[in-house]
Amino acid sequence: MASSELPRDLILANFQVVTGIEDFDRCLNILEGNQWDFEEAVKEAMPYQGSEDAGIIDPAAFSVNNESAINHNSNNNVDQHSIEFAIRWGESTIVLTVPTDRTIGFIKEQLQHRLGIPRDNQILEKWPSSTESPMDDNTVISSLMLPDQVILTLSTTEITDSSKVEDEVTSDQCEFVVHHSGRKINLFFPWCATLQEVKVQAGDLLDIPVRKQKWTNLPNVSDDTTLQECNLPSVYNVSVAVSYDSTKTTFTDDDDLDSIDHDNCDSMDMTDIKDNCFNLNNQLMPDDWKDITTALSTFSDAFETKYGPMHPLFFIGPLKDALNECFQGDVIQRKPLFVYIHNNKSIQVNIFCSNVLCSESIVNFLNQNYVSWAWDVTLPSNRKKCFDLCTSLFGATATFSLERFEDDDYPIMLVITKVKSSLEISRVLQAKMSPDELFTALMGAHEDYQHVLQNELKEEEARKARQIFRSLQDAEYQASLKADRAKAEQRAAEVEERNRLEKEAQYQREQEEQAKMEEIKRKEVERKSLADSVPKAPPADCTDNVVKFLIRLPGGERLSRKFYLYNTIKDLLNYLASNGFLDFEFKVVTNFPKREISALDPSLSLGDAGFSGQDTLFVLSHLAIWKACDVKT
Repeated sequence: MASSELPRDLILANFQVVTGIEDFDRCLNILEGNQWDFEEAVKEAMPYQGSEDAGIIDPAAFSVNNESAINHNSNNNVDQHSIEFAIRWGESTIVLTVPTDRTIGFIKEQLQHRLGIPRDNQILEKWPSSTESPMDDNTVISSLMLPDQVILTLSTTEITDSSKVEDEVTSDQCEFVVHHSGRKINLFFPWCATLQEVKVQAGDLLDIPVRKQKWTNLPNVSDDTTLQECNLPSVYNVSVAVSYDSTKTTFTDDDDLDSIDHDNCDSMDMTDIKDNCFNLNNQLMPDDWKDITTALSTFSDAFETKYGPMHPLFFIGPLKDALNECFQGDVIQRKPLFVYIHNNKSIQVNIFCSNVLCSESIVNFLNQNYVSWAWDVTLPSNRKKCFDLCTSLFGATATFSLERFEDDDYPIMLVITKVKSSLEISRVLQAKMSPDELFTALMGAHEDYQHVLQNELKEEEARKARQIFRSLQDAEYQASLKADRAKAEQRAAEVEERNRLEKEAQYQREQEEQAKMEEIKRKEVERKSLADSVPKAPPADCTDNVVKFLIRLPGGERLSRKFYLYNTIKDLLNYLASNGFLDFEFKVVTNFPKREISALDPSLSLGDAGFSGQDTLFVLSHLAIWKACDVKT
């Protein structure tokens, strides 16, 4: 095949290898100047020595102030296919990333494997309030409609020392941090477990059969080897990719599905064939995707298959979720977002990805300091979706600047930051960079953002201080208000008590007054009754067998009354009672001789009692007598 018939990216790669020229721009200019004639370009380039600095596009045109765009709902945004469970056990927290097609029993199996607590003894509590349906170990997680992150509490049906379990987890188990297509899962195994068990459990979680697993950083020993025999650290990072068992994983435009090696078809499922078919057009993302998460996962898998497992860990999910991952939470925990825009039509994309983006220093720096998100604009439909997404988040100006890039200007990389409430594209980088230049640009963007975050951190601390001060003021105000309310309530209670006592006193007075009135009525009735029983007084001119009494009353008044000597003491007392001086309230006495008439026999006649002619009686109140006795005492 003539050199002019070869793909231009292959001509470019061969040209760099032959000439030893690392300057991409120079190589491209030489090849274009010679109409991509490989031999003529090599002849011209052999004497050449030198290089030029690659440039960084001025991102000023991409500045944007659009806070509300973060929450823009794209039509392609769908739910995640895995949920992160943070399970609290004692003073420790176990984090599990579980696909939504798994069951609650699967979560318990993971906890049993890590904590040693039998599955039947585990009780998962504090599920979100929206989870109302009854659950058991066979309940599928997707049916519970859970959020992307769930915090649960683990308790057991028997007493278990959680601190002891935690120590055992630390000392007796190995933690595998498995990276795959931008995802990260944590698996825990006892040291007696084998590498085969690691592969099986990872395959169950990631839906990758063991026969299709391609591991990086896993010890190159037999699968029967135990983790202890591998001398692994307690926390071990590995990555796994899908290894397609076919003799041909990419196709040219002239290839046909009939040219696939059917001897290997048994080892390829329909997903493999579909992946290979959409790569007929050399894109990493399919055209007819309906699930953005699946599309990005496909991109990550295809990127890993093409360029190897050493690559940035791409965030699998909608762009707005990646932005939330970067900028939600405390200021000190924020990270810039690195957006990689891929285009397989660019002649420099393969060299850049292989030699620059996937270099170990770039990958480690991005994974540690950035959240990475990727998109493929090879197909016009995906390019339009990318520009629509850019317009919704950053405005038409940023989209217009991106639309000016030609295919050969790709890959494009954006560094997105958030200053206060505004999203900004702080860097726009192109592929015409060496690893050192890209590393310097990324580090510069990260340091600039750290300075911005420091200023925001100071403002946030000042804001928190103001909030604390306001909270203290509010607390003091509430305490003062509570005290005032207590005083008001106390005053109201005192007034109510005083009113109650006054009402009771008034009621008592009314009762006493009523009792007095009733007593007066009773006495009046009794007086009238007694008055009827008093014998008539002797006539005025009658002097025989008559005694005349001069009766001195307690108030100083006097009564005069005649009685026959045959009238009784009872008649005398009834006469006094008819005048209001009842015998139980008053007593009748004489001074000479000193005696109490009211104490005599009522049936005794006045004559027999020693009365004759005229005599003086004194009516004394019992109450006055008692008071006189008290004074003497």
